[in-house]
Amino acid sequence: MQHDFKHWIEGPLGFPMPDAAARSLEAVLRTLPRNDSHSYRHLVMIRAPTELNPGERSDVSWISTEVPDRAGDVVIASGMDDREFRLNPLVTLAHDYNRPPVGRGVWRRRVRDGQLVGIKAKTHYPPRPEGLEGPWPPDEVFAHIQAGLLVGKSIGFLPLETHIPDEAEARRRGWPDSVRLVIDRWLLLEYACVSIPANPLALVESVTKMAVGYTTFDEIAQAIERRVRAADIAGLVRRAVATALERLRGRV
Repeated sequence: MQHDFKHWIEGPLGFPMPDAAARSLEAVLRTLPRNDSHSYRHLVMIRAPTELNPGERSDVSWISTEVPDRAGDVVIASGMDDREFRLNPLVTLAHDYNRPPVGRGVWRRRVRDGQLVGIKAKTHYPPRPEGLEGPWPPDEVFAHIQAGLLVGKSIGFLPLETHIPDEAEARRRGWPDSVRLVIDRWLLLEYACVSIPANPLALVESVTKMAVGYTTFDEIAQAIERRVRAADIAGLVRRAVATALERLRGRV
């Protein structure tokens, strides 16, 4: 897969994106309330692909449904806005931007299958370019998908409009009492293949609680940087100076 990353920067949510997309996302973020209901989050689906096409190296999978998640959130399928993702629809492995992308999103559509309503997406895993030597990540990922070892899909999205359902709405839609938030409109920004333990429901979590089983070096570095920024440097300096003076006076 050939991609021009010359004009990519770290976006306002901490992952790389084209600079034009980053500016657009920044403008959207400025319009949203700063609360948990509108916080960026990942939704992980662990349903196996509904279509597997070895000849064209693609699959079709659910990437979200309107089934309430364990946190009590419902993501309305018709509210998906994928305009930002369409600009560069790369599919990563476990949202890890330190690795090359493993596929490309072909399309995403609202689908009703019986009582189940949600978003299905088609993903293409490109073949190895002629003459290229060494590992080719799409080969490994697609082989794992075919073997049933990599059945998860994870999206990163930003809620744009939400509401708290009342008892009448919950009863009409058949939702349990645990439903606490309905996400009516949302902006799709990321899409990844993931491997996670089997779970019959989708799980929506904040990015800080993302269900990925390892920590990248970038995440470690960012955590250290946050700790340093949060440290009371001035207080540490004052205490160090006071200790040094006490030693000079013979009190320590």
